[in-house]
Amino acid sequence: MPRTAPPAADAAAPGDSAGAGGGARADGGLIRHRRGWKARVNAWRKRTPLNPYWIDRVHLRRAAEALAPRASGVLLDVGGGERPYGDLFAPHVDRYVGLEYPPMCDNLVPEIWDVLPRVRAIVDVWGDGNRLPIATGSVDTVLLSEVLEHVPEPQLMLAEVARVLRPGGRALVTVPFMAPLHQLPYDYWRYTDEGLRAMFERAGLEVETIDPRGNSAAAAGSLVTQYLLRVFGARSLNCDGSVTMSRWRAPLVLPLVALVQGVFAFAARFTDDRSLCMGWTAVARRPEGS
Repeated sequence: MPRTAPPAADAAAPGDSAGAGGGARADGGLIRHRRGWKARVNAWRKRTPLNPYWIDRVHLRRAAEALAPRASGVLLDVGGGERPYGDLFAPHVDRYVGLEYPPMCDNLVPEIWDVLPRVRAIVDVWGDGNRLPIATGSVDTVLLSEVLEHVPEPQLMLAEVARVLRPGGRALVTVPFMAPLHQLPYDYWRYTDEGLRAMFERAGLEVETIDPRGNSAAAAGSLVTQYLLRVFGARSLNCDGSVTMSRWRAPLVLPLVALVQGVFAFAARFTDDRSLCMGWTAVARRPEGS
């Protein structure tokens, strides 16, 4: 049965196992291998409102597009998995270094261990984000895309980020504010802008920008979509927070999901209310001379 899970960086949608990207690779990711026609159709569907996480994916992609020009020099992508936004950041940096935490690999594509040689070419460093195996002051940019909610002690991770950054280097961060439980048991936190700001400051980083991802209309569309998915479309809830969709109800529910997301995405163009959003996009800088 198809499973569906929220996009943590770029997670699976219906028809995939929970994890980043599902199928063969995430959009823009680097794990590629020949797929059958069903997998190709499913990959197309994930890019349309027929994917219950379409609104979330669209806004995460926009956040990455906004952050990419702020990257420079040596970029360390912590928890980037398949580098779903590698195509956006690579043109702006001299070197792209991917770091992944081994226990999280099961949350990547289901075939991850079948394509392990390719994974080795993508993951440059295996390590713990709270004890980064990176020299002090050795990178210019650290990317944390939907990572901090999966860390039991995110303040420690931000302290490590500050340590490995060169003076003047930047941390580029996205975090959720409103999202279903996902990638359990590694789902610990949700964030507000002021909470995120306080954490950066405690880590010795200067906040340059913190912007909401989406607005109240987009967030409402995401909530209604999750209600339809989980109450009417799901056959069962999986231990990682994903759901297994009913084979018989999915053809009825997914068109309704597409309609709801389309309507709320259109409505989002006509409101500037960002008191409720899907998450936050932040840029913080290690001060010169620190």
